[in-house]
Amino acid sequence: MKTFSWRPWLWMFFLFSVCTVTRAQSAASVITGFDRPFLFAYGSWQNVAKIEAGHLVLNTPTAQGGLGDNLAAPLNLNARSEYSPTLRLRIGPNNKEQTLRLLLADAKGGNSTWDFSLVGVKVGEDVVLTPVEGAPLSTPSSSGDKGPADLSQIFQWQVMGDWSAGSVDLSLDLVELIAPDEILRTVRLDAQKRRQAEADKARQQQLALKEQFKPGQPLSPQIVGLAPVAPNVLSLQIHAGKVLRGAVVSYAKQDGDTTREKKRDDGTIESLILVRGGKDVGWLIGPKRDSLTTRERFEGDPLIEWVADQTTTYAVSSSDDPAFKTPVVPKAVHRKSTPTLWAEDSSDFEMRHTLYLELPSPLLAGKHYTVSVGELNTRTPSATFEFDAAKVCSEAVHVNQIGFRADDPVKGAFVSCWMGNGGVLHLPAQMKFSLVEDATGKVVFSSQSSDLWPADKLEHQMRDANFSGTDVMRLDFSSFNTPGRFRVVVQGIGCSYPFPIGPDVWQTAFKTQMKGLYNQRSGEELGLPYTPFKKPRDMKPGDEGVSVTWTKYRFTDGGDLFAGLFAGDTGKPAPGGGGYHDAGDWNPRRVTHMRVTMASLELFEMFPAYFEKQKLGIPPRAGVPDVLTEAIFEFETFHRLQQEDGGVGYGLETNGDPNAGEVSWLQSFKIYALSPDYQSSWYYAAVGARLANALKPYDRKLAATYQQSAVDAWKWADKTFAADKAAGLTDKRATTHDALSYRNLSALALYRLTGDKQWHDRFMEDTVLSNDAPDLGFGDGSQQEQAFLYARLPANLGDAKLKTRAVAAFEYLAKRALTYAGDNAWNLTTPDKGKPQFLGFYSGPDASVLTRAHFLTGKTEYLAGAVAATGFSGGANPNNLVYTSGLGANPVQNPFHLDARRSGQQMPVGLTPYGNVDFARWGDQQWIMWPITYFLSKNTTPHPLAWPVNEAYWDTGGWPALNEFTVDAWTPNVAVWGYLAARK
Repeated sequence: MKTFSWRPWLWMFFLFSVCTVTRAQSAASVITGFDRPFLFAYGSWQNVAKIEAGHLVLNTPTAQGGLGDNLAAPLNLNARSEYSPTLRLRIGPNNKEQTLRLLLADAKGGNSTWDFSLVGVKVGEDVVLTPVEGAPLSTPSSSGDKGPADLSQIFQWQVMGDWSAGSVDLSLDLVELIAPDEILRTVRLDAQKRRQAEADKARQQQLALKEQFKPGQPLSPQIVGLAPVAPNVLSLQIHAGKVLRGAVVSYAKQDGDTTREKKRDDGTIESLILVRGGKDVGWLIGPKRDSLTTRERFEGDPLIEWVADQTTTYAVSSSDDPAFKTPVVPKAVHRKSTPTLWAEDSSDFEMRHTLYLELPSPLLAGKHYTVSVGELNTRTPSATFEFDAAKVCSEAVHVNQIGFRADDPVKGAFVSCWMGNGGVLHLPAQMKFSLVEDATGKVVFSSQSSDLWPADKLEHQMRDANFSGTDVMRLDFSSFNTPGRFRVVVQGIGCSYPFPIGPDVWQTAFKTQMKGLYNQRSGEELGLPYTPFKKPRDMKPGDEGVSVTWTKYRFTDGGDLFAGLFAGDTGKPAPGGGGYHDAGDWNPRRVTHMRVTMASLELFEMFPAYFEKQKLGIPPRAGVPDVLTEAIFEFETFHRLQQEDGGVGYGLETNGDPNAGEVSWLQSFKIYALSPDYQSSWYYAAVGARLANALKPYDRKLAATYQQSAVDAWKWADKTFAADKAAGLTDKRATTHDALSYRNLSALALYRLTGDKQWHDRFMEDTVLSNDAPDLGFGDGSQQEQAFLYARLPANLGDAKLKTRAVAAFEYLAKRALTYAGDNAWNLTTPDKGKPQFLGFYSGPDASVLTRAHFLTGKTEYLAGAVAATGFSGGANPNNLVYTSGLGANPVQNPFHLDARRSGQQMPVGLTPYGNVDFARWGDQQWIMWPITYFLSKNTTPHPLAWPVNEAYWDTGGWPALNEFTVDAWTPNVAVWGYLAARK
C-alpha cells in the first residue's frame, strides 16, 4: 500500500491553497458532489482529470496521482463517526486500477484514508461503493504520519489512485456519508472477527518465533552499534544473518552427482545445476563444464521484530548518571530495518536493524550507560558505552569522507536522522559543533550550525518534495585549513566518520575511480602487483570457448538489439578483445564508454604537467603518462574494430545477460561485433583526435596513426549519414540529434589537432555558438564539451567572439547549477532541473559545468559549488556511505560485480554503483521495482517505498537499478575529482 507517495503534496496544499467554495454543502453527509472545479491535482492526474456536468472524469494513464479540494469551512463529523464514506461512480472499459482511495484531512496535518475496491465492478454500471470491510469514519484503512484526521475539523478531501501502473477510466459523481444498515453492520462484524482471528494467529506465530530463536545463541543477531542521534534518542544497531560466499573451483565428479538443466526458449542450455546429496551445490560452467561455481549459503537467526518494537524490552541504566540510576524504560521505540546483502539466487538477506529509543532525559557527557535488551534474541543481553561525543560515532553526523584540500573554499558537514517508522527527528534551531583530531581527540575548531532545512520544507528538484523526510542541519567550517585527520563532533550527539584535510585528498579520489577502470578491463589477466582482484584473461578471441563474429546489425538501426545481433550474424571472425566490462557483469563494451576516457583526456589537456606525473598503478607504457596509457587501452578496442573504409561500430555485445553462476572468463555466450554506424564513428573520431593531440609529445608515431584513423572514421560517417539522409532514414531515428552532436564535436577536435580550416567549417555548420546566447543543452546531444573545447583553443585558432560566447554560456549553466544546489538540503547539483533522480544522480557530482566555469573564469563561487557538490556521493548523506568502493572510511561494499561475487573475492576498488532512485517518480518501471515487489517489501521496515529518497539505497549487491553501474556513468567522478586535484 503506497499511502505515503502523495503525502508531501498534502502539506504543500495546506501551505499554499486558499479555502474557497462556491456554495455551502447541501448536507453534512455530502463531502462533495463535484459541482465545481477541484483545487489541485498531482502526479499522473495533473492536467488530465476534469469536471464535466457534475461528474469527475478520470481517464489517466496510471493510478499514480490524485486530486482534491479544500472546504469552505471545517466539517464536524464527530456525531457521524460510525458512518461510512461512499463513492458513487461508474468505470469505463479502459480501467485497470483495482483500488480507489478517499482521504480526509484536518488543518493540522492529521489525515485518514479509506480504500474502495473496484474489483468486480461492471463496466458502465452505476454503483455506490462502501470502503473495504465497511470501514467507518472512526476506523480508516490507514492514517498519516501525524495521526488520523480530527473528525471535528475536516478541512480537505482528496481522491487518489493506488499508485499502481494500471490505467484509470471512471466517472465519480458523489462522495457521501451513509449510516450503517444491517448489511453494513454484518460486514463490519465479519471483518472484526476475521481481524481478531488473524491477530490470534499472528500472536501464536510470534510466540513460536520467540520459542524457536532464543537469545544467546552462536547465530543470534548481534548488537553492533550504540550511539545517540539526539541528546535524548539512542540508536541501537543490530546485525542479523550472514551470507557465506561461493567460489569458482575445478569440478571433480563424485559418485551420485547429477545435473539439472534449465533451457531457454530456443532450446539452448541456460544453466547446468549440479545436484549432490539431493541438494543444489552450484552451477557447472565453462566450455567443458569442468568448473563449478558453488552457491552462496545463508546462516543466522532473524531478529524477533515484535519483541524489538516493544518499549518494555529495553532498560537503560547508568552507574554515574542519577537520571538513569534506576533502569529507565524508553518512552517510545522506533525502527528501520534494511537488507545489507542479498544471497544470490535466493530470498535471504543480511539485515541491519536500527532501533531508536526515545528517553525521558538527555544523556550526559562523560557518563556510562548500559542498554539491556530483555528477551530480545540477540547474542548478548546488553551493550554498554561511555558517552564521549568525540569518540562515539553517530549515524546522525554526516561528512564528506573524501575530505578537503586546505584551500578548498567550502568545507562542511550535516546533521540529520530519519527514524524509520518514527519519522522526523526534529533538530533545534542551532547546534554547537567542533572538529577534533582523529588520533588525539584534541579540539581544533568550534562553531555553531549555520542553516536548518526542516522536514516540511520543499526541495525543488525534478519534482518538488522533501526528499529527506526529516530535519537537516548544515555545519560550516570553511575557514579551517589545517592539514590532518579529523572528526566532526556535535554537542550532545556524537561524531562523524573521520576525514582528511590535505593536499592529496582529491588525487586519492581520482586515482581510486581510475583504478575502477583498470579493474573493469576485459581481455587481459588482472592481479598483483596492480590490483588484489584476480581475474584470468577473459573474452579474448582465439581462447577456448570464445567466439567473436561480425553482425550486420548497426546501433543506428534501432529495434531489438539482441534480436538484431542474432539475426545479423555473419559468422565472420571479428577482433573483439579489450574494452571495459559494462555494468556489474560484462556486457556490452560500447563506444560510449569512452565518455570517461574523454573526461580524463580533457583533464590532461588542462593540466598536462600535473597528470604527466600521476601514477595510476597500472601496467606502464614506455614514455607515456599513465592517464594516456589507460585511454590508449580503451581506444584500442575500437581501433581494432575499425574497418578498412574507416567505419567504426558501437562495440561488442553478447546475445543475452550472463547465465547463472558464470564468470567472465568462463562465460558461454557468443560475442558479436556490431557493424559500423555513423554515430559511433563520429564519436570514435572525436576521441581519436583528442588522444592523438595529447600523445604528440610522447609517441608521435602512434599520434599520427590515431589522427589518420580519426579522419577516416569522420569521412566514412559523413558519407554514410548523407546516404541515409537522402534515403529519408535519419529523420525517423531518435539518435540523429546525438549523432550530429558527435559530428560537431569530432570536427572541432580535428580542427584543434590539425589547424586545418576545413574542420572549423564543418564545426560551424551546426554549432550553437553561432547564436548570440547559445543554449548548450543537456544529455548526449548537448554541446557543452564542444563549447569548453572551443573556449580553450589556442590564440591562433578559432573566433574570439565565439570563445567569449562559450564562456558566457558556461557561466549561465554554472549559475543554474548553483541555484539547483541551493534548492535542496544536501547541495546536490546539476544544471538540469529535469534530470531524473536515478542511474548515477546520487553517486557522482554533476558539477562539470562548475569546474569548467571555474577554469574559464577563475571565480571562486564556481569552485566552491563544485566542492560542495561532491559531498553527498562522498559520504555526506543520510547513510554516511561513500558511493565508490575502496574510498573513504565507510565505502559501498556490494556493487553488482558478478566476477568478484561469484569467485568469492573482496570487491575491487573504484566501483561506483548507480545509487538511489526516486521511486515516487519511477515506481511504474518494473525493471526498477521488481526487488521491492517480490523481496524487499517483506523484509524492510518501513516499506521500501516509504523511505525518503535520499536514504533509499540498499547496498545488497543484487538490485541492478541501484547496485549496478556502467563505466561511462563514472565520468562525473573522474572529471570533478580530477579537476579538484589538479587545479591551481
